[in-house]
Amino acid sequence: QIESCVEQLEQLFETKAAATTSLVSDPKLDGSWKLVYTTNGGSSAGKLGPFVGEVEQLICLSADDKEDYYINYVRVGGSAVEGALSATWDVLDEKTWQVNFQTLVFKLFGIKLLEKDLEAKGIWRKTYLDDDFRILHASGVTKDDDGAEKKENVYILSK
Repeated sequence: QIESCVEQLEQLFETKAAATTSLVSDPKLDGSWKLVYTTNGGSSAGKLGPFVGEVEQLICLSADDKEDYYINYVRVGGSAVEGALSATWDVLDEKTWQVNFQTLVFKLFGIKLLEKDLEAKGIWRKTYLDDDFRILHASGVTKDDDGAEKKENVYILSK
């Protein structure tokens, strides 16, 4: 039922939006976003081992686009346990980023336990954006073990 509502909202937005609207560089993206719904059942949905925490996406847009970055936080028990995935992105078109994941950091009570460099990439296709709400679809750029494209998951976030 949620996916049906997402499709309807996306269709309305696409019809209403001007052809020049860029969902990848709009200043409305800048700031902190809380995950309210996703079809993803893994860490992007707030899972850290057997625990489920809150997900925050922090998007920082710079004036010159050279210092743009993104951090996805998963916090369990307030901030007792925190995972932070940092990334940059390349703009592919007016709705799509290729997200280049850079580091993964785990902290326990603010003490860094692990930092790992990453080389993974993902595709984020943005389909709706207003002052307080956004919808994106995300998938990996690689294929799974069977050679099939990875599933595209829906993410709904609010400010």
